[in-house]
Amino acid sequence: MPTQDPALPSAAGDAAPKPAPVKPLRLLLVDDQRAFQVMMKAMLQNIGINRINFANSAEEARRRCQKESFDVYLFDYDLGGGENGRQLLESLRDKGLIPPLSVVIMVSSDNSRAMVLSALEVEPDEYLMKPFSQEQFKFRLRRALARRRALESVFRALAEDKPEQLIHACAERADAIPRFANFCRCLQADTQLKLGQAKEARSLMRQLLAGQENGWARLTLGKACHTLGLNEEAVSHLQATLKHNPLMVEAHRWLAEAQLALGEEETAQRELKRAVEISPQSVLLSRRLAEVCLQRHDYAQARDVLLSLIELARNSIHRTPHYLGAYIQCLTLYALNSNDGYHIANLQKQVNSALSRIRDSLMVSEFNYPVFEQICQARVQIALGQLLKGKKMLYRANQPWLDQPASMPGTLLGETVLALYQLGEFEYAESLQEHLTEDGDRLLTICIQATRNDKTVQERRQRYQQLNELGIKAYEGGQLEQALTHFREALRRAPANTGAALNKIQVLLKLIEKHRKNPDFPSECKETLAILEGIPLNPAQQERFRKLRQEFSQSQ
Repeated sequence: MPTQDPALPSAAGDAAPKPAPVKPLRLLLVDDQRAFQVMMKAMLQNIGINRINFANSAEEARRRCQKESFDVYLFDYDLGGGENGRQLLESLRDKGLIPPLSVVIMVSSDNSRAMVLSALEVEPDEYLMKPFSQEQFKFRLRRALARRRALESVFRALAEDKPEQLIHACAERADAIPRFANFCRCLQADTQLKLGQAKEARSLMRQLLAGQENGWARLTLGKACHTLGLNEEAVSHLQATLKHNPLMVEAHRWLAEAQLALGEEETAQRELKRAVEISPQSVLLSRRLAEVCLQRHDYAQARDVLLSLIELARNSIHRTPHYLGAYIQCLTLYALNSNDGYHIANLQKQVNSALSRIRDSLMVSEFNYPVFEQICQARVQIALGQLLKGKKMLYRANQPWLDQPASMPGTLLGETVLALYQLGEFEYAESLQEHLTEDGDRLLTICIQATRNDKTVQERRQRYQQLNELGIKAYEGGQLEQALTHFREALRRAPANTGAALNKIQVLLKLIEKHRKNPDFPSECKETLAILEGIPLNPAQQERFRKLRQEFSQSQ
């Protein structure tokens, strides 16, 4: 007969306070394999856990967790199609659906380094490789429950996002339970860093390391030094951490941040690439690598990283259309700088493939996916050289917000800004960019900045602006033929630029009035007006276009 052991008492040596009478543990097992469910049910009953609930998928588990809570969550990493166990855990924590004292155990049959690190990155209380014995499971569960109960004040403050209380709880528990002192001190220092108390965090970690070496403490000390601007010291600590813990991906990441601060961008990119190779399932690491690649205009590697990010984030809380937007921009900038027509010709196929991967995950959210897809397709047409077609698609997609651009959703606004730079609508892009909030997506901000600073885009933009300014100056000075030459050349550099087209029409109207018998000017004016016909311009441009078109009609 199995021994009833619902509370699985703390292991010897824990100085936890005497617990109050406890009720039987309630456990949720999430696994898509019936055989594993049957095996685990027998094992759990043998160790005294009888209140067992099952879910066959992440979605079913989420529905259960929205209605009730459990003491133990047992997730298999591989849940078949859709979300995996890691993504489910991230989602439940993000929604606050796992109580502070509950234990999370992740299991997997895949013992590859990438899988293990991916599972550990989301910090389950325990991680077990299949197959495992009843004694192994019982020992791990008992240890996890003892830790949660001993550090109840710490985990409550952490779950409730109360950093001041968390610092106090960490300090108190570190003194009360030496076994957990290192964990509590490092968590305390991490929390101090988040509160801007970097000096205190640095001092605390130096005290801890004076007694014994600890990888997490050394990592946290490196982070504190970086925060204080002591980046050479930060590099020293982080390299020492990696010497003893080469698979600690967080150390690679913070080493890269310190190197970036020292201006060592190429070295930092290599460090981040090494971290992604160690933990290829990490969305945050891959995203940071993509950002650094964009900043360095390494569009080839940024493109590859963003393509993998689209797939990685598809079923996770990290999903965002910005990965696709940045991916399209990388494809375009890479093609522009490579002067290889193949990359542009293949763009439509690549974008459609990426769109199909994320369509389902974005369609179920509040995000306006249909408009986003229209903007993406407009950007493809622009990249293919179909400027007017792409421009019409872009402006029509944005028609609901043309009168009030500030009301446009941030994601759509950012993608539109990228499309406008790509189109050559530089002035309009800058006016819309002012409406992007400072707390917007960092990847989007970096992508826009990379586009503005791209050598090919900058050269085209600078030459266009010079020509447009020369045309305005010549027009104001009464040199109409010279002004027309400048505006023609400006439009050649940026064929879809609305401002240059309107300026050209204005000059042509003056020339028509001056040279009544010359048929070329009316013909050119009519052709230029036709370029803007049917495009839902912003209010100021639309009003100017209306007046110029009316003036042309009266001149005929």
